[in-house]
Amino acid sequence: MTLFHLLITFATSLIVNLAVTPAIIHVAHSNRWYDEQNHRKIHTEDVPRIGGVGIFVGFLAAAIVGGAVGTGSLPGIARIIDSQPGELALRFLPPLFGVALIHLLGLIDDFRNLRAVIKLFIQIAAATVIALGPLRIDQLTVPLLWYTVDLGAFAVPVTILWIVAVSNALNFIDGVDSLAGGNAGIATVFFAVIAIMAAEAATALLAIALLGSIVGFLVFNAPPARIFMGDSGSYVLGFVLSLFPLMLNEWTGSSLNLIPAITILGIPLLDVTTSVFRRLRRGQHPFSADREHLHHKLMDLGLETWSILGLTYGASAVLGIVAVAWYLLPPNIGTALNLGVWAICALLMGVLIRLRRRT
Repeated sequence: MTLFHLLITFATSLIVNLAVTPAIIHVAHSNRWYDEQNHRKIHTEDVPRIGGVGIFVGFLAAAIVGGAVGTGSLPGIARIIDSQPGELALRFLPPLFGVALIHLLGLIDDFRNLRAVIKLFIQIAAATVIALGPLRIDQLTVPLLWYTVDLGAFAVPVTILWIVAVSNALNFIDGVDSLAGGNAGIATVFFAVIAIMAAEAATALLAIALLGSIVGFLVFNAPPARIFMGDSGSYVLGFVLSLFPLMLNEWTGSSLNLIPAITILGIPLLDVTTSVFRRLRRGQHPFSADREHLHHKLMDLGLETWSILGLTYGASAVLGIVAVAWYLLPPNIGTALNLGVWAICALLMGVLIRLRRRT
């Protein structure tokens, strides 16, 4: 893999999304396909919410182009194509089908507002397609103790839980212009860096493909947004981001890649975790809607859109640096650093909840 492969992949997804999204905006306005306005939403204008179509199309196009251009230089891929085409299909068709299914779910939900239980069922189905293939969490290693547990039959449900959690995490924070897209973009940068460090070219190309599509979308989603990604976009971002550590696990054989992955995705994962526990405590469905997400808490404290973006972007960048440090530092130090950052994030979320209650 060379810099040229990365640049052509990024340019493809960026250009495709920049070309597709204006057409989507025009069609959406012509048909009045607008995001609904309610007490949870902060926008007051009629804004289309199917920007996820551009994200999906741009990512898919770049993945195909990047793979075609860089086939000969991707570790293991050329060998698979020459000698084991069935293995190639086993590796890449399940993720492709899963991403397409989760995008279709989000697109239908953007128009029909599906019930939470139906969305959860289809998310599990899409994640199951992945978990039954080679991308699985087969082992869990206890940090610092370095005791590894083989999950056996539990590998499939644990993998499904991971994918569904991350998919919904990006959906949960999609409440402020550029919040979900920007944080996903920052996370994608660090996954790409880690993949390059691990010499995993296929993962790096997919990360760059996703990054280009996100950047293209943010051109139209920057405050004040001309289009929202909708569930068709947030589900795709979360789903693809959840696959990157699984791809690294497959090539390195270590589930410890989940530690930096959780750190990189710290903000959305912290929000979805607190949301699920909050709703279960109240006897509600864990994926029911409310107005108590991270961005709602920050807004209630008086922060404006750009302040929220600056705060979360900065935090995501710091978390990404800590995650990369895990690969550079001795195992105990790197793991302790990441676990310490998790504790700090949880503490800050607790402080934020208390401050919001007081105000």
